[in-house]
Amino acid sequence: MFQPNKRPLYLAPMAGFTDPPFRALCHEGGADVVVAEMVSSKAVVRRNPKTLGMLRSYPGERPVIWQIFGCDGFELADAAAYIESLGESDGIDINMGCPMPKITGPGSGAALMKDVESTRRKLEQVVRAVKLPVSAKMRSGWDSRSIVAPDMAQAAADAGCQHVCVHGRTSKQLYQGQSDLEVIARVKEASPIPVIGNGDISTPEDALRMLRETGCDGVGIARGALGNPWIFSRIKRFFETGELAPEPTWMEKVAGAARHFTRAWNFHQRDENAYRGLKGHLVKYFTGHPGSADLRRGVGSVTCNEEMELLILGAAGGNRIMEATLELPGLTERARSSAAQAAGSDHPR
Repeated sequence: MFQPNKRPLYLAPMAGFTDPPFRALCHEGGADVVVAEMVSSKAVVRRNPKTLGMLRSYPGERPVIWQIFGCDGFELADAAAYIESLGESDGIDINMGCPMPKITGPGSGAALMKDVESTRRKLEQVVRAVKLPVSAKMRSGWDSRSIVAPDMAQAAADAGCQHVCVHGRTSKQLYQGQSDLEVIARVKEASPIPVIGNGDISTPEDALRMLRETGCDGVGIARGALGNPWIFSRIKRFFETGELAPEPTWMEKVAGAARHFTRAWNFHQRDENAYRGLKGHLVKYFTGHPGSADLRRGVGSVTCNEEMELLILGAAGGNRIMEATLELPGLTERARSSAAQAAGSDHPR
């Protein structure tokens, strides 16, 4: 019997977006598994400080899978073993889907789709190096003339991978056109291991269509979760009851943006530059409301954490009750207080 509510929902990895605070918010929003943004196997092996700083999890975000990219099997295996030794990962995922030239140029990411047998050997090296479950995130193929995802899924299974996640576009398509559900269905038919279907999931109806038309074992949501960590719970409710939960209200979006900012600020140990990594997220929260275009433009001009907090407060539209309930660190109040004290110290009593 078809039971879509039994199929897990994954937060699919997105470079520059699936950082620890966002992953934790998506877990709270109903994601069953979250996948971290990819890190370079070469950088992990060389213990690059910036890359190692990305190998941190947020309390409450487990299970979390760490994704690595590279083209050398030994480096991929060594990086996976090091990540396993940190004790913060529940799985290792090999990126075989990133289509960006800076990744595919050296032979990593979606370029691994060009040679099934060579990639199988690399996956096998990773599987042998760790006890954690290994998976692979792939595209349908390199281009329309080489749709090899069904063969690659079989190769991944032969190598010992536990599941594959398939994005239904070729590398050459980038993010143009539509995710090909027929290809994902072919992968599911050919694969002896579970298949996660990915691509163009932005509504509960999209998720149900993915399951029904491909027979896949779970659904991966990527861009559809940006500024919308509630999508997972809305999908689950739709699967379980057939009812569509209402879209988040504007004030719920503002509250979500505030919660996201505060968690990022705290996670990054109150870094004065915490606001920078939030810009891409906040433009996604601030949609679907009169005046939201001005807010999105304002996000781009923010130069400090205090300005980011003021912008979020401004998104509440002067609703003092709403402002009082926002989960914010109170930076603007402290800034105002410090400024007032400084101004008072300039004048003799």
